[in-house]
Amino acid sequence: MTALGVREYAEFRCIFSNHSGDESEGGATMPELTMEQAIEAATQLKARIGGQTGDAYQQLETALQVFKDDGYPLESIIPQGEDAKLGFSLKSADARTFFEIYGKLIRKSLCTPHGEFSKLIKKGLDTSVGAVLTAIVTTLGIPLAALGVIIPVAVIITNTGLQAFCEFTAPKK
Repeated sequence: MTALGVREYAEFRCIFSNHSGDESEGGATMPELTMEQAIEAATQLKARIGGQTGDAYQQLETALQVFKDDGYPLESIIPQGEDAKLGFSLKSADARTFFEIYGKLIRKSLCTPHGEFSKLIKKGLDTSVGAVLTAIVTTLGIPLAALGVIIPVAVIITNTGLQAFCEFTAPKK
């Protein structure tokens, strides 16, 4: 098990304040969250970092490490219907590479003309990290155990902007 440094653990726990989680062997354990708690944690992270994405990538890096250290396979958060072999590409990826690969995977389900992100844009909810997080989890069938990883993903997408995210992750022509 790879132990997190004190600073990384403190930052990880910051977005999950007031939520349960355990420490073991000097590392962190992914807190078990309800969807409501995950939305609250995402809102807190977004408020803490403002419109920046750098801190969210650091949070994603920590969450990925904790998720893997807890024994969860990254393949478990690959959108349903996608090639599970892509999980192998994600295993050794840093947070930015993970987001780049993962963003392209989730784009297929969320950025279509009738996809959930298009619906959020039309309803004016595209700046709500809670709405973005809910859309990702429900549309893609993400297990609740992975919420700690998806929270910073939702913050990065929200801070980037849904329209910009969908354009950025579009296949190159």
